[in-house]
Amino acid sequence: MHQPSISPNVSSYFQYQVYPFRRPPEMDGDSAVHPVVVVGAGPVGMLLAIFLQQQGVPTVLLEAEAQVSGGSRALAFTRRSMEIFEQAGVAHEIVRDALLWREGRSYFRNREVHHLDIPFGEHDKFWPMTNLPQCQVEQVLLDRALALGVDVRLQTLVTGLDESGSEVVLHCDTPEGAYRLTTQWVVACDGARSPMRRFKGLRFTGQSFEGRFVIADIRMTLDAPAGRRCYFDPSWLPGEAALMHKAPFDVWRLDYRVPDDVSDELAMDRDRIRGQVQAHLAEIGVDLPWEFEWVTLYKPNALTLESYRHGRVLFAGDAAHLLPVFGVRGLNTGAQDTINLAWKLAAVVQGRSGEALLDTYSDERVADARQICIEAGRSTRMMAPPTSGHALLRKAVLSLALDHDFVRDLLHWRTSRPIDYEDSALTQPYHHASAFSGGPPPGAPARNVRLRGDAPSQDPPPDGEPIQLPAQGNHLLDHCDDSFHLLVIDGEAALIDRLMAERDAWRDHGLYLRVVVVGNATARACGADVCIDDPEGRVRAVWGAPPEGAVYLLRPDQHVAGRWRASAMPALDEPLSRVLCLNRPES
Repeated sequence: MHQPSISPNVSSYFQYQVYPFRRPPEMDGDSAVHPVVVVGAGPVGMLLAIFLQQQGVPTVLLEAEAQVSGGSRALAFTRRSMEIFEQAGVAHEIVRDALLWREGRSYFRNREVHHLDIPFGEHDKFWPMTNLPQCQVEQVLLDRALALGVDVRLQTLVTGLDESGSEVVLHCDTPEGAYRLTTQWVVACDGARSPMRRFKGLRFTGQSFEGRFVIADIRMTLDAPAGRRCYFDPSWLPGEAALMHKAPFDVWRLDYRVPDDVSDELAMDRDRIRGQVQAHLAEIGVDLPWEFEWVTLYKPNALTLESYRHGRVLFAGDAAHLLPVFGVRGLNTGAQDTINLAWKLAAVVQGRSGEALLDTYSDERVADARQICIEAGRSTRMMAPPTSGHALLRKAVLSLALDHDFVRDLLHWRTSRPIDYEDSALTQPYHHASAFSGGPPPGAPARNVRLRGDAPSQDPPPDGEPIQLPAQGNHLLDHCDDSFHLLVIDGEAALIDRLMAERDAWRDHGLYLRVVVVGNATARACGADVCIDDPEGRVRAVWGAPPEGAVYLLRPDQHVAGRWRASAMPALDEPLSRVLCLNRPES
């Protein structure tokens, strides 16, 4: 029988909770067929379960362990990830104890050779980067999942599966014995060593790098700003590279390349790591007491499955792709998987779409992973040159960067960015691009707009001070949930009336569509779901709407499915049928 560790993980800043095993009804004869089972209660699995539950899909979440994961692990979250966390209802809890940052610096032999400054504009609600250890993020997500009624089953190990017809049977092992769990759909979010991937006989494609990195979290009271610092060729590690990164609670992370002639066992020797950490601190002029918090060994990969759908089993997060941490791509990419998959799986389960919609999840997210593999591969080759030729090229670039600006862009970290689904089969083609002065085109993620309140400060709050987000309603995306939305900017009353009637017809067919009208006083009398006054025309400016007005169709994952000039807005049947892989709904 499966017996997970019930000793709490040890941390100096986080109190781990061990959750008892709850006997499921299947062990007492229940034979229910569940709509969706998510395997793996890491951040990706919990986010997906939360989104499904929010959209009315009862979800079972299985996890082999009895507590959230140990250590800081995924530490830095992008602005796009924070927008996704906000849709999951957890953004306030995540930012409360976090550190915010936007800058990074690279050094070659203690001289600065590159300065990264991620844009942070007046309309941004979230900072470019938000740092919070993964164990805390998981606890926030677990609390949210339980509050929503997700059927969370900890201490449950999946040991096999049988798939036939319209059902999948999972073989589950627990501290009290084994049982079988039947479901219509399974999503594997069970991590880099995914047993679900093995059960399906699947293999990654891509590049596995030979370089290894020690990741050591230490606690020390060092008064320095947050941000990522990269050190090339430090005297204590000649020819290699190290990263230093600040986390909350006086925790600092040091990642450094392990020389090829050092074994894994020696690399993880605590005395050796202690010496390396001390040497690095001495080199940067820090003489402070410190203690270990968490240590691991990491090997970068740029790998993906060729498809994320295999029958009735879908894959997300590290179970679907393994991406280098350089550029904060791992969990941030997995978060985009969840928000893409959740609305599509909900539409299929609830009968609003056919299974072909799930193939678009794979198409869109595999394309993203492949592009990330290309970009992350470049970053990884800079951090861990795979050949002597790459090492020579890196040294040449760094040497030139000491005195010449023209090569410094080659040291850009290529941080994670949201995907653009311009080439997706779900994205509506449009022929009026010249009418728009900018803004998000079809396929791009929606852009936030500050509707009221002061522009954000460019200085992060002091360490240890609780962070408060702007008041709810101050930004455009505060008014959008995980439904489909029609964003109407300065539309005439007749157009709004027509769209409202079409909205009602689609609601009668089970699709919950919300109409958000911006900048038009007539909206208050026409029954729009949300009416937003925009006297300064901020939304029009950021979204690039033409003077006559515009209509944007937003998917539940807040990507633009299509945009039209107000005078050229077609009936909704065509674009909605396209984005749902449907024919026109029958009356």
